Amino acid sequence: MAKQMWNRKAAASPAPSPDGSRQSGEPRLTPAAVRRQRFATTRLMTGYSVDEVDAFLDRVTDELARLIRERDEARRAGPRPEPEDEPS
Repeated sequence: MAKQMWNRKAAASPAPSPDGSRQSGEPRLTPAAVRRQRFATTRLMTGYSVDEVDAFLDRVTDELARLIRERDEARRAGPRPEPEDEPS
């Protein structure tokens, strides 16, 4: 079930713009940003805000889907040609 949801997300994830920014305006997700992420606790019950955690997990899922898609596209395109040395 989780894999099916992941595949749907991956297929629906928008392609990044050429400058690497996201259509939502959020910066790219980095490993450091994941490590720094903190969630607020709620006063009504112990634990984290479900909405906040769900939003973060959606962002992580979208970014991973984008990275996997870019990797797969690069693999299909084949190896990059070596730049030719310019004459001195």
